[in-house]
Amino acid sequence: MRLRMLSVIGASLHFGGRGMGTVARLSWLPVVLLLIVNMVTIFAYLTVIAGRVITFEEAGTFAAAQQALAQYVDQAWQGAPLKMGAITGVNLIFQALLTASFMAPLTRYAGLGERPHGGLFRMPFGADQFRYVLAGLFSFLFVGLLILAPLAGATYYVLKYIFDGLSKTLASFPDPNSLHTIEFITAGQQLAAGGEAFYLNIGIPLLAAIPFAFVLWAVVYFHFHPANRPSATSGANPLLRSIVTMAIAALATGASYLLLRENILELFTSAGSAYEGIGNIVTNTPVNARLLIGAILFVLAGYLNLRLYSYPGVAVCRKSLGLGGTLRVTRGWNLLRLQLILIAVGVAIFVVQTVVLNTLFLGFLLPWVVGVLYQAVDVSARLASGGDTAEWILPVFVWTWNGIKILVNIIGLFFAFGVLAGLYGRLYRESEREEELVTQTSGPGAIWRKPD
Repeated sequence: MRLRMLSVIGASLHFGGRGMGTVARLSWLPVVLLLIVNMVTIFAYLTVIAGRVITFEEAGTFAAAQQALAQYVDQAWQGAPLKMGAITGVNLIFQALLTASFMAPLTRYAGLGERPHGGLFRMPFGADQFRYVLAGLFSFLFVGLLILAPLAGATYYVLKYIFDGLSKTLASFPDPNSLHTIEFITAGQQLAAGGEAFYLNIGIPLLAAIPFAFVLWAVVYFHFHPANRPSATSGANPLLRSIVTMAIAALATGASYLLLRENILELFTSAGSAYEGIGNIVTNTPVNARLLIGAILFVLAGYLNLRLYSYPGVAVCRKSLGLGGTLRVTRGWNLLRLQLILIAVGVAIFVVQTVVLNTLFLGFLLPWVVGVLYQAVDVSARLASGGDTAEWILPVFVWTWNGIKILVNIIGLFFAFGVLAGLYGRLYRESEREEELVTQTSGPGAIWRKPD
């Protein structure tokens, strides 16, 4: 089955726009509570950093509180990791529960046409919401704990053994005419001193990355098996598939290496700072080894996230935590089609929120309208008061203007939630369509249908 990209994108955006009223009705209360929870979380972080309770009055403005947190957050994680972790965990729990309260019914509305119950003050949490949270949690745990945790452990030991090898002390005789002149240097220093930095900067990183590269290539190789590509012939060439999948894995790794270079280094550095015993290993391991292994792990995490992306929608619409047709949605080349769909949907949301609402509407059109209204009200007040300026006019317009900006951005947030629910619902329908095709084209008495 070919994932119909334009149809999926159109259905997602259409639901986000058409269902704006329903989205706003269901999500306004949870969104307000989410904003409050995030604000409280920031001040809780600042309280840990300062060692005393920090209030809004002390911070001055919320923007100042955010800037202070950004400045000292790394020190806080190093000094009080348990407290920071506890605050983060509580925040994530509240976010998951509040988001699921409206995303679950919206997903069923998009996928099944099941209209949510009426009412403005609704924040339900039942079986559907529970499935939504568990499905998202499963995706995180599956990728983070079951897959990436063993690979991260392997990364630790690989880097450890590289560091052990490079830090071994060797005897050096700088004066060939005198065996009594001895210097003790490490293997890494010897490689650099001997003009063999190539092995240190290129050879060792490539050697360290081989196990991870093999895992990535194997995953891609089996993903594009002919059984996962309906249009593939039965006599597909495994050698050609090996070459093509190797090229795909190499291109994906290279792209993540170039685009995420600084982020990968920061991640390794943070890991080295947070856990004793890792710091020296990370610091003394060749940078290219860290970057290459990190890029491969990032590609693997991205692959697994794509495979499980539709799972929350499938679990909610099927009323079951079974995977159903989740994995069939991203079979073969559909994996890349889903990635393109997510990019297109993300660009559309960015254009609506940033370009249309904030740049054009709030940055150009509405300021002109508000300015004209302000001048008209100001002139009218002057005429009514004999030329004196009314002091209440400016504060009213300032507060009104800021309130409008907040409201417009919340509307943009409603649109984003609606698009996400529409995407989940449409991917569920695509998974059911694929399951129907599999049922009709396999087994005794199956009806043969030409694959899409």
